Amino acid sequence: MKKALLSLAILFQVVAASANDKGGKQELTVYKQPSKETEILKVVSETDEVALVRPFNNKWSIVTVNKEVGYMSSYQLAQYNKQQRAAGIAKTKANRVKQNGRS
Repeated sequence: MKKALLSLAILFQVVAASANDKGGKQELTVYKQPSKETEILKVVSETDEVALVRPFNNKWSIVTVNKEVGYMSSYQLAQYNKQQRAAGIAKTKANRVKQNGRS
């Protein structure tokens, strides 16, 4: 009985932690107009290049994704930029470790 309760408690904690996980990758979406109710042009993948054209207002930015123009939430664009910076830092560190291993 104790094992069952312990297992249930651990399972509950894992489920609660994953439900509250805000640090995971979010789906980044580019829209035709500056509204989430409009047509989705693209869901950004890791291989897509997103470039800021200009801010549209305080909530939306005009972006290009693989040369296609659309609107992305400024918050999502900031998250994308953080992910790109983190990936670049990780790649740089991996290259340094690789180079130090060869020396």
